[in-house]
Amino acid sequence: MFARIRSAVRERQRLSWEKKRRHGKLFFLLFRGVLRWGGFMFLLTTLSNVYLLHKKLEWISGLSLLAGCLIFGFLWGLSLWFLNERRFGPINCPPASLTRAGKRL
Repeated sequence: MFARIRSAVRERQRLSWEKKRRHGKLFFLLFRGVLRWGGFMFLLTTLSNVYLLHKKLEWISGLSLLAGCLIFGFLWGLSLWFLNERRFGPINCPPASLTRAGKRL
């Protein structure tokens, strides 16, 4: 019973990954990593510093925070890309049994 549910969930995840992968690696890194994760963390950190900790915004600390969030967002996106590639494998790739030394038989 649970095997059927697990395989259906995995199939949905694989289809979702294929859809994201079609846009390309660069789009994934910039959109999912830099903009989504890095931008969200920058906004969240800035707002929490201003409203919760009552810190005054300074441009040098804001720029360094922005740079750090964008860099770590890129690294986050890159790690997600490689984890999903490892998990689901390249799309339209023949099984290893049909290849010899990276070439099709």
